Amino acid sequence: MSPPQRGTQASANGGKKQILRRALEKGIPRAFAHVAAIVYRLSGDGRDFRPILARFSAHVAVLTVALLGAALSSVDWPAQAASTMSASAALPAVEGDEQPPPEKASSSDVAMLGDDGMLTLVESFAQISRRPNPHTVFPDRPRLTVITYTVVAGDTIQSIASQFGLEPTTLMWANPAIEDAPDLLRIGQEIVILPIDGVYHRVEEGDTLASIAEAYDVAADAIVNCRYNNVSRSGRGIEEQAYLIVPGGVKPYEPKKVTSYAGPVPQGARGTGRFQWPVLGTITQNYWYGHRAIDVGAPTGSAVMASDGGFVSFAGWTDVGYGYLIVVDHANGFATYYAHLSNIYVAEGQTIDRGQVIGAVGSTGNSTGPHLHFEVRRFNTQQNPRAYLP
Repeated sequence: MSPPQRGTQASANGGKKQILRRALEKGIPRAFAHVAAIVYRLSGDGRDFRPILARFSAHVAVLTVALLGAALSSVDWPAQAASTMSASAALPAVEGDEQPPPEKASSSDVAMLGDDGMLTLVESFAQISRRPNPHTVFPDRPRLTVITYTVVAGDTIQSIASQFGLEPTTLMWANPAIEDAPDLLRIGQEIVILPIDGVYHRVEEGDTLASIAEAYDVAADAIVNCRYNNVSRSGRGIEEQAYLIVPGGVKPYEPKKVTSYAGPVPQGARGTGRFQWPVLGTITQNYWYGHRAIDVGAPTGSAVMASDGGFVSFAGWTDVGYGYLIVVDHANGFATYYAHLSNIYVAEGQTIDRGQVIGAVGSTGNSTGPHLHFEVRRFNTQQNPRAYLP
């Protein structure tokens, strides 16, 4: 190339550089100004762009999850590789033999070691094997003998009976001390536990197989066929002071009796037939066979009110577990009992009104804490008080 041509080309290149410089000098400020205007607009009224930004971010999140799933599916995890290992790959290679490329096992095939020591593929219905359970579960087995149980803190007749799969009455009828006061247990007290439900009868003088069966309303064969008894149909084995289990036997219930007022009924002393709660508190024991009343826990000294009007037929101390007791006769077939009192404010023969304060809550007699033992009797038959209270 001649010198004039080189000069012409140099001048042309210099012109291009100058044009590019002028474009950048004008374009960059305009670009910054445009960006600044956008930022100002977004900051000034960004609420108009929130829907657009929300839709944009949602699409980006969906796209990210899809890309992440595709990337993870292509990873050859160790557990997957182990489950798809073929039998030929697991066997050692024999010199001189041509080994075909390993075939990938299907998802329902599992490698197992046979009796001949060869590893083979077998069809499986599950890829995950059950983990071994080191705990042994023992089924409930019937007790073969009569045992004893020591009472611990928190025990009740119901809880002990449930622990051994028995009815609470079975514990009562096997333990005279509990039968007399089923809600009075002592820590360390030993009680007899029968293997089955029924009555534990102590043979007394004059007892026969027939008389025992009749006393508990069962057939004589039930006693003879009970495997826990050594009794024959001829009566052999019924020895005085011996104990027999009477399966399914029921012991007649005898309510506690107290000496009642024998004087005339005061004029106008008659109940309304509508009962109210005798004390404010919390029910600590409900009505059941061995406790035909309700216990209402309340602080010592809390006011005890007459559940209905009538007259006092008994007020004083008892020797049958009630402690200090008040009996209100409502002169309509009903009577109410208020037991374990700490104080008595009425006297026998006194007429009282519904809601009148007659005594105070206590813990006398067979009691483990301050509460009111409340009974409702109709013609001297104990009823469930909850059926009469509002």
